[in-house]
Amino acid sequence: MRTRVPSYFVLVPGPWRKAAEVAGALRERGIASKLSGQGAIRAGELYVDVVGDEQLGAGFSWGRQGPLPEDLLARVGACTHAALIECGQRLEEDCARIAKVGRALRDAGGVAVRMEASGAASAWEPWLDRMESGAPFDVYASAVSMVQDDEGLMFTCGMHQFDLPDAQVVMSEAREAIDWLDSFCVYQLAERPALASGHTFAPHDAVVRRAFERWPDHRHHHGDGRHNPFGVWRFREPGVAGLEAGSLIPTIMPPLVAQLLATERSQGRALTQREVADLVSNSAAVAMQPRDVLALERSRGYADIEPELAWEQWQIVRSAK
Repeated sequence: MRTRVPSYFVLVPGPWRKAAEVAGALRERGIASKLSGQGAIRAGELYVDVVGDEQLGAGFSWGRQGPLPEDLLARVGACTHAALIECGQRLEEDCARIAKVGRALRDAGGVAVRMEASGAASAWEPWLDRMESGAPFDVYASAVSMVQDDEGLMFTCGMHQFDLPDAQVVMSEAREAIDWLDSFCVYQLAERPALASGHTFAPHDAVVRRAFERWPDHRHHHGDGRHNPFGVWRFREPGVAGLEAGSLIPTIMPPLVAQLLATERSQGRALTQREVADLVSNSAAVAMQPRDVLALERSRGYADIEPELAWEQWQIVRSAK
């Protein structure tokens, strides 16, 4: 069985028309790469491609710091093609390397940069400075976007570049919600805690801790590059009941989501709530340490659904397929 290789994508509008031109520009600066389509990506490798898009400017209108400058957007809008770089590792594993790639592409005529897993666009200098810093917050801020929906819920997008779940929270003040999610996500990235549904978090001692639960990503279709296969931590409001954390996590094997998918395919129809409950009850499970569950998720590339919330979470997974 082939070992899973995590990867992330970077998009750079520029003058190139063929992938070989991008590979040549990188090679001139001592960076080895392969053309996309030459087999499955391997750990540590770079794959390059060129994509055509007459509306590139629309996809670069917004970044972590807000709207991009009008003159930069005009330069992006004048481009009809962009280099697409796939890097075969988690983003935090070698930030200096992707910064070197960015500098090479900028020097070869690249206009701006966008992280495809989040849609976060940026001018070159702030992005390069943060990537070269390598500090957890800098890398996070360069790669993860923050979004507020119409109901005031704030959520992150792009944490799967680190093989980690995104997070969401509802608060009365947008700034407070942003600070909360920033603190939590950087905590995930910097400390690598072994988290599970029912655990609690607070960014500092002056606020009430909130419990959180893992849910599938319900915002993005499975084929969307922004889809997070590791799910989303949903923070509960204070006083709201939910799953309780234990020292061990009952882990169904094979994964519950895989069993449900296979069963529906074999039967040619959607399962009923009772059938889902029966499958959960009859599945073998192993009690595992949270850190071992995290390692298991990374090895297969996705998180399973919560057995206690199987019906609700399975409906989300089904709709995203």
